[in-house]
Amino acid sequence: MDHRFGSEPITSPLTDEELKGVNAVNQGLANTLGIVITYVSRDHTEGYVDVTPEHHQITGIANGGLYCSIGETLGSIAAVANSGAAAVGMSNYTDLLGSVKEGRIDAVAVPVHIGRTTHLWRVEMYHEAKLVATTNLKLMILRDRS
Repeated sequence: MDHRFGSEPITSPLTDEELKGVNAVNQGLANTLGIVITYVSRDHTEGYVDVTPEHHQITGIANGGLYCSIGETLGSIAAVANSGAAAVGMSNYTDLLGSVKEGRIDAVAVPVHIGRTTHLWRVEMYHEAKLVATTNLKLMILRDRS
């Protein structure tokens, strides 16, 4: 993967090859849930999840934790792309507005506040062009303090 991601602010959107690299190293919970990152720039990040029965809660719809995880993943990647530094979540406030049984959840993260040490990103999640969840993700930017 191109080392400019995470080591400096992204000045131009990641290329397809760089996106493959981001998705390849994103092997934790995001990989388990099937979160795919499709666009990363300094100004916004996009991705999706194809909902399957493995994402369901007991009533047969996507578990609310899936939306929280999409918000955390896209917001964190967006903050790293914007700041060029590691970012860790401080709070994740997710509103669930609709339910999804199957199909794709598309998501986009956009900045609300960009500070030197904290960021706030809003992640909107859509199913078939209908808003189904929003996340406000506050992050701490971990810059070198030397």
